[in-house]
Amino acid sequence: MIDQIFVGISMLALGFFAKVFLFKYKERKRASGQRAIFSRMEKPTKFVFPPRENIELAILPRMSTEDFLAINNIISAFILAGYKPPSKVVDSKNITKHDKQHNNLILICSSKSNKATKEALDLIRNNNPRLAHVIPVFESNPETGRIEIKFNHATYPSESFEQKGPELTDIAVIVKSQSPWAGQYKILVVAGIRGIGTWGAAEFLKKWWKPLYDRKRSSHSRDMSKTGDFAAIVKVKYKEYDIKNVDLLNLVDLDDQKLRYEVT
Repeated sequence: MIDQIFVGISMLALGFFAKVFLFKYKERKRASGQRAIFSRMEKPTKFVFPPRENIELAILPRMSTEDFLAINNIISAFILAGYKPPSKVVDSKNITKHDKQHNNLILICSSKSNKATKEALDLIRNNNPRLAHVIPVFESNPETGRIEIKFNHATYPSESFEQKGPELTDIAVIVKSQSPWAGQYKILVVAGIRGIGTWGAAEFLKKWWKPLYDRKRSSHSRDMSKTGDFAAIVKVKYKEYDIKNVDLLNLVDLDDQKLRYEVT
């Protein structure tokens, strides 16, 4: 009888430690490499894209080629990272309050074309003014009328406006943040000044993500982790219907508690 009780207790203890080990293994796996970038972005997750010009007799909203390629790249990146990719989309014109409050959202394109991107970034700035300078702003240059990105006290124009091709260079942002609509969810903004930038930023997450992972800091004392929030600027190089390379130019840890609460 005593032997049976001992065996039973031993099995319970073994099961408990096995569960703890499995949990810690999954957490370590989640926190490493490409998986870390998409951590906490698991389902329910929806893509939000800007609808383009209407076509007579079309039932679904139109999507640009670059937006389609960006979504396809992010789906591939999720698969490569070992996650089940998002399978649902909604256009920014028809996104609902329920969509915003009950999903992780991947926002495709800048605030100039995607109203959900604009609303999200504006809300993050308003909710925490100390983050205002590290939440990218897309705005028109008053002299040229061309869109530029303001980020972390610097201005990033797109060289593509001056280039004649076939090589073109654009600038894009990638922002991972707590959702401003529901704190238990995340948003991921993938947005270029031009369409090739959006496409290239998504390809960066698929192919050239390692510099982002390496530069994303981890600090227990400042509550930062490799799986945490960030804002990044990337330079996209395009030629002949292909993204040739994407370089990381700047990255800020949005989960840095010093950044959030330090008096400036």
